[in-house]
Amino acid sequence: MPKTIFSDENVVVVEVVKAARIAAGLKQTELAKRIKKDQSWVSLVEGSQRRLDVVEFIEMAQALGIRPSAMLDEIVERIAQSRR
Repeated sequence: MPKTIFSDENVVVVEVVKAARIAAGLKQTELAKRIKKDQSWVSLVEGSQRRLDVVEFIEMAQALGIRPSAMLDEIVERIAQSRR
């Protein structure tokens, strides 16, 4: 399987991260400030133009007030469901 930021799995990651930001009532600019990044960085992640590494994922989850493991559990479950 070729590696690409446009994989179905990465789409799930982006959907979960974006939904968590929206549920937290934050704009991209507000999240970016919390993680000390530019708004354009958040936009690239949410637009599937940039992958998150593990450390960035943890920082984003914590900035959203979510346990990273809970967010990851949701991602894993959604990917598993899509493969059934």
